[in-house]
Amino acid sequence: MLRALTLKNVGKAPAEFSAYGLMTWEDEQTAAQDATTLESVGEGPDLDATYKPGQSVTGSVILDVARKSGIVSYVGSEDSEAEEPVFTIELPKS
Repeated sequence: MLRALTLKNVGKAPAEFSAYGLMTWEDEQTAAQDATTLESVGEGPDLDATYKPGQSVTGSVILDVARKSGIVSYVGSEDSEAEEPVFTIELPKS
């Protein structure tokens, strides 16, 4: 199942998004692991970009996860001391 993802910069400075190597997946049974692939969806806008404040894009990203459901986290913070993900997505169970 392919779902759209909308990214929007709600901050006051430009923000870069790059999924490869910076998204993890985990659930109750499995510890966090890399979920990114080099696979392309072939159509639609590229989400990997630098977003100026207020800019947004809706597109798709292909992730490699072990099961339906779980949590996907984007850990690509520019703050090298950040302990929390920039954002998380709870995947549907079906």
